[in-house]
Amino acid sequence: MDNNDLLSILSQVTPGTRLREGIYNILDAGMGALIVVGMGEEVSKMIDGGFQINCSYTPEKIYELGKMDGAIIVDNKIENILYANVHLQPGMEYTTNESGTRHRTAQRVAKQSDLLVIAISERKKVVTLYKGEMRYRLKNMYEVMTEASQALKTLERYRYVLDKSLGNLTILELDDLVTLYEVTSVLQRFEMVRRIMRELENYVIELGTEGRLINLQVEDLIQGVKEEKHNFIRDYYNGDSNGEKGELEISIINDELEKLSDSELLELEKLSYILGYGKTYSVLDKRVSPKGYRVLDKITKLNKKDIEKLISIYKDLSTIQVTSMEDLIEVKGISKFKVKAIQTGLKRLKLTVELEK
Repeated sequence: MDNNDLLSILSQVTPGTRLREGIYNILDAGMGALIVVGMGEEVSKMIDGGFQINCSYTPEKIYELGKMDGAIIVDNKIENILYANVHLQPGMEYTTNESGTRHRTAQRVAKQSDLLVIAISERKKVVTLYKGEMRYRLKNMYEVMTEASQALKTLERYRYVLDKSLGNLTILELDDLVTLYEVTSVLQRFEMVRRIMRELENYVIELGTEGRLINLQVEDLIQGVKEEKHNFIRDYYNGDSNGEKGELEISIINDELEKLSDSELLELEKLSYILGYGKTYSVLDKRVSPKGYRVLDKITKLNKKDIEKLISIYKDLSTIQVTSMEDLIEVKGISKFKVKAIQTGLKRLKLTVELEK
């Protein structure tokens, strides 16, 4: 089960949802419960005893039904309560590593039915989610908020370091002094930011309505990162980064980065290989020239088509820089006004970055 599946499950039980309210009511009363979300053929085979209800779902009804010993079954949209006080008998071939009877049953039911099963422990006051092979313990709000705040501080540090690295890279690009070492170092920073962003996304969903402030801070911190990373990869991918094929290659690069373990992410030669260069450490000394997507995108007078035309003709940023105004004006759609914007924009960009350092 990937992270998106987990997020989908968490979204059903976040604070503010009616299911979470029902869970809170059961916990506050010091009771336990086993709730199955969804109904199917496999669940029907397991049901023994209990009674069919088919009434609309409310947190209050779940609380009252939680006073009984048996399991509660609700529909997958959590709109109706289907059964209550049922005894579930999953197949013994489905293994479990849980100790309590309720949790052992919940894990087996989840494996057999591939549905979301919620086990609420009355003694430990812990809520555990099961679905297929997945097991996830819901943290209390204080615990999640503390972890989210720590992750937010980490994101702030990572974004600061990324911005500094990009500033240094911009100066090297405009001086045509970039090596693969700088390129892979920046790519590493981008991926570190993406990973902490993903972690925070989990926290925001788990916090539900309580996570609005955290979410606003995250949105502010990651502003522009996705577009900057996309242009950066287009600049340094050692292949065709144009059109649909180029977009596919960039998507593959992002997938490969995501597959790297934390320790592998520290190996810059692996990042070099993902970009289409060699895999040896010595390749990091190789001089490379950016195509110019990232830097030219910062010149507001140029649109996407202008940038594509310039790069398709001149191939890289260093060539565009040394090309005369007369030659640049010859490019269809590039006026004298835009050429001046390019020349002054690049000078101003370098000056701005140097001052920020």
